[in-house]
Amino acid sequence: MKEALGNRLVEMGTALVVEGRERQPLANANELVNDIDGMPHAFVLACLVNRQADAKRAWALPLAVRDRLGGKFDMGTLAGLDETAWLELISSPTNLHRMPATMANVLYLGTQRIVDTYDGDASRIWSDTPSSTQVVRRFLAFHGAGQKIATMAANILVRHYCIPMADYRAIDISADVQVMKVLHRLGIIDSPTSRDDAIYAGREISPDFPGIFDVVLWRIGHNLCHQEAPECHVCKLHDLCPTA
Repeated sequence: MKEALGNRLVEMGTALVVEGRERQPLANANELVNDIDGMPHAFVLACLVNRQADAKRAWALPLAVRDRLGGKFDMGTLAGLDETAWLELISSPTNLHRMPATMANVLYLGTQRIVDTYDGDASRIWSDTPSSTQVVRRFLAFHGAGQKIATMAANILVRHYCIPMADYRAIDISADVQVMKVLHRLGIIDSPTSRDDAIYAGREISPDFPGIFDVVLWRIGHNLCHQEAPECHVCKLHDLCPTA
């Protein structure tokens, strides 16, 4: 049963990768974030603030900042902002994130790292056909980026922007509450709160690309596998799920 379940997850994940590449750009993002060639730093900064907030709001933040800067979003302009200026930008006249002070620090240090480490060109994080391990580690080096953000960013680069990497082995599941809930109900992990177990389960099922079915799990958890009254009858894993 578990082997059949793993095969189904990989099959569904592969279909989503193909679908994502065919329907570029990234769904729910705006033209600034999706300008991966002209404004790669917009994507990186959006990824860094994509926590403790609705994803759509995080993807929208760079565009809102550009509007508040009078249409400017080049690295020269952003690198000239200190942390106080960032806080003012994302908190006035309305908050662009539920944690403006924290994100002001993240954005300030993020832009400084892009300048200092990548000479102002964020695409250098992925432009040298690096291994997936290198890409994930480069994102982890940004202040505020943990495993979830780093693997999410690498996964999106592969899925939606067709960025070539030497391999995909280090692109793990981004173990959030939805993903772990579904893995637990499927009987793949023992606890719905075990991030490490979820990550290693993904590696066991799909060693060459552990995160290939990450979006599958998240969508099922968010849209169908509710805490109360899950909609098992419309889930494509219904016939293999021991708790359906």
